[in-house]
This record gives sequence, structure tokens and C-alpha cells, in this order.
Amino acid sequence: MKLLQEEFEHPTQVSRVRLRIFQLPEGFLVTEERQGSTTVFSTLGLFDRREAAEARVRDRAAQLAAQRYRKVQPAAIGRPTPAAPAG
Repeated sequence: MKLLQEEFEHPTQVSRVRLRIFQLPEGFLVTEERQGSTTVFSTLGLFDRREAAEARVRDRAAQLAAQRYRKVQPAAIGRPTPAAPAG
């Protein structure tokens, strides 16, 4: 079961990174998916506690920020567009 997903993109390169935490029977799996000209999946660790997995995601996010990656805000899904005022 996926517990967390954060997405980052580089401002000048065609590169996007997704950091994810999955809950498994063995613990909390942290992965990185790097999309560019190819897609590469990496395992960043398997942790006993969710807090440790979240700390690993924060550390990796800080490393990405140092490389000029920016966090992508999730798109609003299912939100109605407000109607224009009658005029």
C-alpha cells in the first residue's frame, strides 16, 4: 500500500523524480523513480518505522533541492471550477 508520494522536477532539464513510501509486511519501503530520457527505479531503503522512512524521504528531498529540483504541487482533482459572476 502506497503511503506517500512526493514529486519533483528540474527547471532546466527534462527530469522528474518521484519519492514514495510503501507499507509492506516487512516494513516501510522507500523508492525513487527518476524519469528523463529513460525511467530508473531505485530502492532507498527498507525501514522498521514509518518515521525513519519519512526522514529518508526528507533527506533525499533536500538533496534534490540542492540540485535545483522543485516540488511539484499535486493537481486539484475533482474540484469544480467556480462559475463566473453574472454581469
